[in-house]
Amino acid sequence: MFAQGTASGCLLPDNKVYTTYTSLAGLRLYSNSSSASLSSNYCNWTSASTAPCSVCFGTINAVGLLCVGGTTVNGREGVFTMVECGLDGQTWLFGAAASLFSIFIFRKNKKL
Repeated sequence: MFAQGTASGCLLPDNKVYTTYTSLAGLRLYSNSSSASLSSNYCNWTSASTAPCSVCFGTINAVGLLCVGGTTVNGREGVFTMVECGLDGQTWLFGAAASLFSIFIFRKNKKL
């Protein structure tokens, strides 16, 4: 796992950027051996431009860039930057806390 910032590689739907690849004649096949995950308080990745890519969850046969004994998952290749989470997505938490606090205040006042 890398610190917050940027990562170069293949981004999969699991929100990890896989960074290690094998290259043959300009083609790349990424390995699942090394990846960058989102740091806390970061919700997703952004990139100016991306291209299709694949990550092998098995062994890469470097001669033909084949994924042996596993599956290949398609993603987007590029240089990705972490995007910080906004508070808008957390408003339900503030509402729940305020509601819980209100219940205690009402119960306390009712006993008086």
